[in-house]
Amino acid sequence: MSTRGEREVMGRGGAQGVATAPAAQVPAELPYRELFLALAREVPDAVFAKDIEGRYIFINEVGARYLGRPVEDILGRRDCDILSPDEVQSTLEFDRQTLLAGRTLYAEMREVMAGVPREWLSTKGVIRKPDGQVAGLFGIVRDMSNHRRGEEAQRHSEALFRAAASGSFDAFFLLRGEPAGLRLLRLNAHAERLIGQECGAAEGRMLVDLPDALFIAPLELCEQVWRTGRPHDDEVDQVLPGLGRRWFRRQLVAVGDCMTVTVRDITVQRENEIRLRLNERMASVGMLAAGVAHEINNPLAFVSSNLSFIGTELGRMALPEDDAHELREAIDEAREGAERMRLIVQSLRALSRGEQVNTHALDVHEVLESSVHLAWCKLRSRGRLLRDYGALPPVRGNSVQLAQVFTNLLINAAQALPRQGGEIRLVTRTNDAGQVVVEVHDNGCGIAREHLARVFEPFFTTKPLGEGTGLGLSISHDILKGLGGEMSVDSTMGQGSIFRVLLPTAPEDAVRQSGTPPLQHSLV
Repeated sequence: MSTRGEREVMGRGGAQGVATAPAAQVPAELPYRELFLALAREVPDAVFAKDIEGRYIFINEVGARYLGRPVEDILGRRDCDILSPDEVQSTLEFDRQTLLAGRTLYAEMREVMAGVPREWLSTKGVIRKPDGQVAGLFGIVRDMSNHRRGEEAQRHSEALFRAAASGSFDAFFLLRGEPAGLRLLRLNAHAERLIGQECGAAEGRMLVDLPDALFIAPLELCEQVWRTGRPHDDEVDQVLPGLGRRWFRRQLVAVGDCMTVTVRDITVQRENEIRLRLNERMASVGMLAAGVAHEINNPLAFVSSNLSFIGTELGRMALPEDDAHELREAIDEAREGAERMRLIVQSLRALSRGEQVNTHALDVHEVLESSVHLAWCKLRSRGRLLRDYGALPPVRGNSVQLAQVFTNLLINAAQALPRQGGEIRLVTRTNDAGQVVVEVHDNGCGIAREHLARVFEPFFTTKPLGEGTGLGLSISHDILKGLGGEMSVDSTMGQGSIFRVLLPTAPEDAVRQSGTPPLQHSLV
């Protein structure tokens, strides 16, 4: 059943404004009037027509509802008769532009209609008589207010999500399972820093395109969570560019075809646990060192005393000069060995008590040679060792601690060497500031640029799991700092590294007390 508005427009204009095919192609029995009215009733948009004077000659129920009046109260009246002057202004302006243009126009409009703010997607065109004269206009209007509110709600929801996710201490990822794999939909600021990608660059990409982020959600693990429906919680360690080895607490929860992944960095916690275990181990070592030092100290005193006695008695004996010279050299070497053992025992006792290790004037080259002997089992199978020693003054230090530093540098250099053609070069010299410089060169694999700034950090290592604790260089760095020295590194990937040690020279009074002269060494 047609409304009066529907009957009115068809009575006055017939099918005017409705495009038709040529008569020869149109079946005469096609019910155009009923078709038009059925479409006008069912479409969710407002459909209307006006005559040249702006009076409504047709409007459907949706349009009447937008105007806030029944259809019967709208037909035959103009907008200015129905709406307030403020409400009607933009509508009349668009009508005027359409009639002047003589063609169909499209516009997005914001206006108040019947007291309700609305956003329209409006289409208006002209209705012509058979002779081509403009008889009025028609319009189709879609209310976009709900759509816009939905978009705004979505933006608001996304803003709330980002605010909440950014306030979390965890890295948050939202992924969706697709036939091609996992697609990254959302991530927060902590996740950006974790994978080294900004939200705009990462969101929408497949996870396989972000190699550094693959560990957060392995596809097999996600499939297991989807299949079982149970969240997965575990710990994982990963070596990341620029960050080194990190420990993470990872949780995966399935939500439909999506997967939420929360990743918490627990590196500090794990490092503290490692430090605690190390401290416990060092406490045990300290107790052992105290016992060893005590047990060695007494027999060492007997050895030193007897060597002095033998040296004295040897001077009283009438022996051939050659024999006497060889015996005196043997006794001097034994005394030197006993003195070195005494210094080692002294360092062990200081370690067990947590005391400051004593420093004295010493010859760097002697300490280097001792370190070479300690590391020789590692060096001889990896490459050749070259020495380029210059003339050096005595330095202020502790032979045991410096030997620990140089031994660590030599072993690290040996581990970095290639399988063939490996070479380590020890270089000693003085710089312009008068410091003693010791350099350990190798032609090994080198250190990546992003890792250079972190090589002296505790527990930082690029070695495979089980091959390093990340403490050797850190401890060596701290030893040198305590002795008033420095350590630095230069490295090029694929070409090798140079670890450079700077040591302060010993004061002259310390040199006189120790009787350590400057020594000359050359390339060996």
